[in-house]
Amino acid sequence: MARSVGAAAATLPDAKLACDVLWLAVPDDAVEDVSRTLASRAELPPVILHASGALSSRALAALAERGIQTGSAHPMMTFVAGEPPSLQGAWFAVEGSAAAVRAARVIARKLGAHSFTVEPGSKILYHAFGAMLSPMLATELEAAERVGLRAGISAKDVRSIMEPIVLRTVKNVLRNGAGKSFSGPLARGDVRTIAGHLESLGNSPEALVYRALTEYATEMLPVKHSDEMKKLLRAARTRKTRVKK
Repeated sequence: MARSVGAAAATLPDAKLACDVLWLAVPDDAVEDVSRTLASRAELPPVILHASGALSSRALAALAERGIQTGSAHPMMTFVAGEPPSLQGAWFAVEGSAAAVRAARVIARKLGAHSFTVEPGSKILYHAFGAMLSPMLATELEAAERVGLRAGISAKDVRSIMEPIVLRTVKNVLRNGAGKSFSGPLARGDVRTIAGHLESLGNSPEALVYRALTEYATEMLPVKHSDEMKKLLRAARTRKTRVKK
């Protein structure tokens, strides 16, 4: 990997660190340990950032005590094996000392991305936001795919059938917001249809996803006959509890 970008791999004890900015891309649980290890080095770059979305620059406290300008720069983008992402147009959440934030903004700009500042105390909530935008969205689509397969749609066709409606829904929400993009039986107030969905899903894992999303929708989105929908959902929860017992 290092060779492919014209770099040379090195271990932490042997790394030369001859740079203006060091950007740590290590697991969240390793950030503080790496910070402490680096702090014992005689010579360090003037600016050190980490790439964690959940941790603030406080995780680099050992380096800050050495007088290093510390911060964090997290790209709001999904990274999965076999699918190299483009950071063009992506957004970086940055925070830390003034010098570290300036360096982080330069990195983002050179990658063709945008940047915005986030309060250190809000990093974990910001990261939850990101989790809901990608891995949890993928989780919901996985549940939907499984329901489609149970409905008799072939594995060969199911994702092709999903693609147009998913892409259109995402575009609508990003342009107009969820309220104006909300459709289907909840928006129409078709209580019997929702009851049929719940019955057909039974006690499957997908039923948990469906109920959770329906409950949220009845509280936050323009659902007709919402009181009847809530009553239906309470009854479904009660039946589920009885089955467990």
